[in-house]
Amino acid sequence: MKIHTTLTAVVIGASLLATLPVAARAQEPVFAETVAATTYANGGVGAGEEATMRRMAKEFPLRMTFSEHKDGAFLADVPVVIADARGNPVFDLPNAGPMLYVMLPNGKYKVSARYKGLTESHEITLDSKDGKDLYFHWKGITSR
Repeated sequence: MKIHTTLTAVVIGASLLATLPVAARAQEPVFAETVAATTYANGGVGAGEEATMRRMAKEFPLRMTFSEHKDGAFLADVPVVIADARGNPVFDLPNAGPMLYVMLPNGKYKVSARYKGLTESHEITLDSKDGKDLYFHWKGITSR
């Protein structure tokens, strides 16, 4: 009988512990998002991160690099939005760069990135062949 009571207490305790994360999340504000979840890699700051990103590049069908000025200095914290052929956003990242790789299904997309008030966009088609590399480069923008 004591084994049964102890086992019951353990099962009830484990069940209560399992519900704690749900209860904690219920107190946080809930936001509805229209952007579908997808796998992405974002980084490339410093030689180590850049090397890691370059090693994993072929795993992603869409690869982006962000830079500025004539010397091509890498940029980070670039807002990026990817919309499908109908104009529906499928990916939105407010702080991309300097390298961003995104896993998307085959299809047509419009990729937009914004830096210092200037938006640059590219229309691309992803297929089952090699991935696409996009370079966003803002020339002649002076720091404010």
